[in-house]
Amino acid sequence: MPGTTRAAISLCGLDVRADSIRLLASKLDGDPLATKLERALDNDNSIVALSFEERELIVDVLAVDPAALAGLRTELGAQLRRHNDQTVKRERANRYREIADRRAAQPERPSR
Repeated sequence: MPGTTRAAISLCGLDVRADSIRLLASKLDGDPLATKLERALDNDNSIVALSFEERELIVDVLAVDPAALAGLRTELGAQLRRHNDQTVKRERANRYREIADRRAAQPERPSR
């Protein structure tokens, strides 16, 4: 419907009220993410995708979070922890694979 705006926008799987999005954008004043959120409201978007860097920025900005955004901060924090855990596991698996590849590439020593 023309002239109405969406009541909520989905950020990382959470529905966040439009007024809370405006509050978040005001806390991010001057950051490109603030513009992205405001543009989503203006364009009546239903979903806004956030990079992990943007999620970290929101968590930092909401260190002293307003009650309306507490759930968003909690969820983004959990998503970032899972992302970081997965990154560490991938790096560890890559290191083990490199060690195994180096061992496999070494010529076999003759047994005595």
